[in-house]
Amino acid sequence: MAKSTPPKGTAELLSIGDVAAATGISAETLRIWERRYGRPEAVRLPSGHRRYTDDHVRWLRRVAEALAHGHRPNKVVKLDEAELDELLVPEETVTKSELPDVKEQLDAVADLDAESLFESLRSHWDPDNYLAFITDHVQPLVHAVGRSWADGEIEIRHEHFASELVGDMLRWLRTTYPLVLENPRVLLTTLSGETHGLGVQMTALICAARGVPTRVLGVDTPNEDIVEAAKHMGVEIVGISISLATGGVDTDRTLAELRRRLPKKMRLIVGGQGARGVRRGPRGIEYVESLADWDAAMAGLSD
Repeated sequence: MAKSTPPKGTAELLSIGDVAAATGISAETLRIWERRYGRPEAVRLPSGHRRYTDDHVRWLRRVAEALAHGHRPNKVVKLDEAELDELLVPEETVTKSELPDVKEQLDAVADLDAESLFESLRSHWDPDNYLAFITDHVQPLVHAVGRSWADGEIEIRHEHFASELVGDMLRWLRTTYPLVLENPRVLLTTLSGETHGLGVQMTALICAARGVPTRVLGVDTPNEDIVEAAKHMGVEIVGISISLATGGVDTDRTLAELRRRLPKKMRLIVGGQGARGVRRGPRGIEYVESLADWDAAMAGLSD
């Protein structure tokens, strides 16, 4: 394969290590893909070192999302950005994320304007329509923020700011429902290494709205601690949220181990954008495709 000619402004190009850090795809994997599939085709400096552009990073972040959904590299590495978006993002989510309210909220995120962002979300809150609030307003905003970050329109500080504020709001909204402390029936958390907690907060809000006694362990919880907490509390369900950042075969192995260690009568329910995708999940685990499915499961507990 012919070497690419370095364009003007090579000082602005990114090293393979920078790209690995920005996308979560290892440098070795990037080299293998270039040899095997011809992509990403790196710019080569006279020294022979690989360099990459912001366009490479945006495309690779979409590739990483597809891999987290369980798609194989030999399929997704051949796709362009538009094809990856069509593969990854439900049309309904894209449509909602382009609504005027979401665009105004993105402006607030870019300005790090907590008051405007909070008030915009709060204006849509209806305790009798909690699921619609999450699916029609929270999820489209989270998607729009993630896409803006992947496209280089905002920085990681903006993404962190938005995630923390949305998480704070979801926790606050849970307090508007009666607090049930005795006999928890559901335990919510994420696996070790998973630091994205919005999925947990969304599911916890649904539990509160349904009146299901629930405990939240937060994020990044080792299997041993999940098992011991679940046994100690005597819960009926352990709920695990998996984000795109951590979904994949390794996560499936961790879930399989967790299933083996939990009591057989205890249900293990897994959801989130990185939960399973096109992969076949480990046996004995229930997968929910959407928050509406989780809401239906909680309705069964509250009946």
